[in-house]
Amino acid sequence: MSEKKEDTLGGTSRHASSSDVNSSVTPIHEKTSVDSNPHHHDIDEFVKNEKLIDDEPTVNAIADDITPVSVYKLFRFSTKVDIILSLAGTFFSCAAGVVTPVMIIIFSNLMGVILKYYQLADESTASANHYLDHESRHYCLLFFILGIVMWVLSFGVNACWAIAAENQGLRIRKLYYKSIMRQDIGWFDTVKTGELTTRITNDVNMVQDGLGEKFGFVFMNVVAFVVAFIIAFAKGWKLTFICLAVIPFIAIAGGYLGIAISKLTTNAQDKTAASGAIADEVLSGIRTIMAFNGQSREIERYKQMVEESYRFGRRSGFILGGCIGVIQFFIFVMYCAGFNFGSWRLRAEEYDIAQVLNVILVLLVGGFMLSGAAPNVSAITSAQGSAAKVFEIIDRVSPIDPLDTETGKKVEKIHGDIVFRDIHFTYPSRPD
Repeated sequence: MSEKKEDTLGGTSRHASSSDVNSSVTPIHEKTSVDSNPHHHDIDEFVKNEKLIDDEPTVNAIADDITPVSVYKLFRFSTKVDIILSLAGTFFSCAAGVVTPVMIIIFSNLMGVILKYYQLADESTASANHYLDHESRHYCLLFFILGIVMWVLSFGVNACWAIAAENQGLRIRKLYYKSIMRQDIGWFDTVKTGELTTRITNDVNMVQDGLGEKFGFVFMNVVAFVVAFIIAFAKGWKLTFICLAVIPFIAIAGGYLGIAISKLTTNAQDKTAASGAIADEVLSGIRTIMAFNGQSREIERYKQMVEESYRFGRRSGFILGGCIGVIQFFIFVMYCAGFNFGSWRLRAEEYDIAQVLNVILVLLVGGFMLSGAAPNVSAITSAQGSAAKVFEIIDRVSPIDPLDTETGKKVEKIHGDIVFRDIHFTYPSRPD
């Protein structure tokens, strides 16, 4: 028979009937009779019926259909210092991206010097040797200077982005843990603690990885690609225009890579968190599992969740490999068209050898720099997917905040008797 009481101080409603309580608390000796069946069927039924290990789906407090956050919102927890470091890292990244195509120009000019040396050697060996010695020293000095510049810029790229990412990762972990501590007790009935601990390690690490030097490498690779095409246009616009015909296909493959990897990473991280929750749940109740011979069933539960995570990871691998393969294919198509057109213009004496070398080599390096950006873009999109669930927990406002001592109603003094009527209780995860 259900007991009903009323709270004269507030309208909080909870539901619990004595019949529900009595039905859930059943004497163990009525359930644990074991016959001669070697499979111990009734013990397994007892474990399942008594909810010693809960294998029924609960109402998850973390939504499953959260869309990945935008790149801008990845930096929502950055301070002024982090923004300054990120801007400095961006500057170093762009500058480093400019150095690579410039190095190719120096290399191409050096190749032109060597070709001209053989032409001069047919006329005068002494003058040809003097010319080669003077010009090679000049270009070798330029290479040495570029090496020092690249060392400074590479240090700036990695140091600035890594420090900014560490600061933001630490801040996200603190806010995540503090948000968990703010939640009401009913919320913890709808989410498993193993999932929370998995997210604070795996998901936050992926977010931090996406906020770090991966961003710098993307800027460096893209700037190198753009500068390479600008130099190529200046050296031979017709040849460069032919090579640009394949750029839309590369952009489509890169865009699809970013969208697909972001969604698959979100799903894979969900399953990884769920498998971590199962492992935490089983290990914390290992005595109960061992007592009722539930090892096989728990192994199967964990195996199913891990295999789902594996399927998402495998699909991510196929998509990543396929898209990078497509990008590489069209880059080589660009080289094919460029060399074919360049040799044609060379025969027509419209271009000289140094000019063709400049354009082809700078496009060659620019294309490889663009393909090198794909794995870094994948890391950033993975961070967008992982950040969605982490930020949702951070942003959740608890209806009862134990850490908030400033707001809310405060009763200075209470006079009278407290009577409870019509008090009901239900678990948030099992409202029925």
